[in-house]
Amino acid sequence: MATIRIERTIVSGQPGWRKRVEDVGLRLRLQKGDPRQLFEAERQAYLSLQGKHLPFPRLLDSRPGEFVLADAGPSVKAIILREGAHSVPGQAAIVAAAEALARLHRAGYSHGRPSLRDICYQDGTITFIDLEKYRPDHNNPSGHVWDLLIFFFDICIATGRLDETVLAARDAYRAADSRGIWARAERKMRHLRPVWALLRPLTWRWLSHHRDFRAIAPLCALFSRGVRPDSRLAPGGEFL
Repeated sequence: MATIRIERTIVSGQPGWRKRVEDVGLRLRLQKGDPRQLFEAERQAYLSLQGKHLPFPRLLDSRPGEFVLADAGPSVKAIILREGAHSVPGQAAIVAAAEALARLHRAGYSHGRPSLRDICYQDGTITFIDLEKYRPDHNNPSGHVWDLLIFFFDICIATGRLDETVLAARDAYRAADSRGIWARAERKMRHLRPVWALLRPLTWRWLSHHRDFRAIAPLCALFSRGVRPDSRLAPGGEFL
């Protein structure tokens, strides 16, 4: 019988999640790398971040080959799948995640891949999980920029357009951004503009049914200097 990779557990009365080394075939090994090395890097990341008062989960147990993280509640993705991205609970979770990401960057740390499924929200508290992509050498403004673009790209996938939920998250991040990361992200997107220009026709025709490709246009618009920090949308989706 195959070993369960992630499962609920209890450690000293504290609910948590046990994670073990992933058992993968040759194809995934070639795509992702040695799963044991990746797992150990993630375990060491959690160990290194304990006690730093950062929005990462507490380790309840850790040993070679497995670790247990304290339960941090449902992911933001699970909340918006259940409630909707434009619902009060969905928007609250997204905005809280944006603010927490800015605070993480302000402290000098990057997550590596802050997608909505890797961010938990419970009782008003954001917790970042899944540190497979965390690297200490990414704890710099360049790493923060990639965090920011990944995060907002995932929000645009969830919403399907540039709307009030996306702008509320933008405002929350910018209000807590003391290191100019948003401005850096704008510059990065300007450098990537030729790539987006090539991809955009694909989003109109053959790939219009793919949510990931449909998110490219709103992401580009979000990081355009033409969208002011106080921009709002009319009911039809046009900027006021």
